[in-house]
Amino acid sequence: MERRAQDELGVSTVQLVALFHLAEHAGCRQKELADALGIQPAAVTGLVDRMAAAGLVQRRADADDARAQQLHATAAGKRIVVRARPAVHAMQRQLLAGFDDAELDVIVRFLTAAVTRELHATSDPSPPGTPP
Repeated sequence: MERRAQDELGVSTVQLVALFHLAEHAGCRQKELADALGIQPAAVTGLVDRMAAAGLVQRRADADDARAQQLHATAAGKRIVVRARPAVHAMQRQLLAGFDDAELDVIVRFLTAAVTRELHATSDPSPPGTPP
């Protein structure tokens, strides 16, 4: 997936996911994007910097909070999303082929639990074995 994103679209997979999010949530703040991507706010700052330098994302002043900025995909970023959708859908069909609905439910439940546990584990600063 990473190689295809780079070769066919000129972006990384995390940049592509960020563009998909911004296409659906135009004007979100960096913290919201970080939460959606499951990465630290500091990491999203560098990501947005690189995407802005590449002309894929634009920061705009937030009318409700002068300290905050809203993120928007540029026309170039939106074109990448449009070009990527058929390839992503094809890859999803290929990955899901051969699984029935019950099996997919188990897979979704497993992946959701794994992500939730990982996010909880990384947000908990106490050492392992320490009661919450």
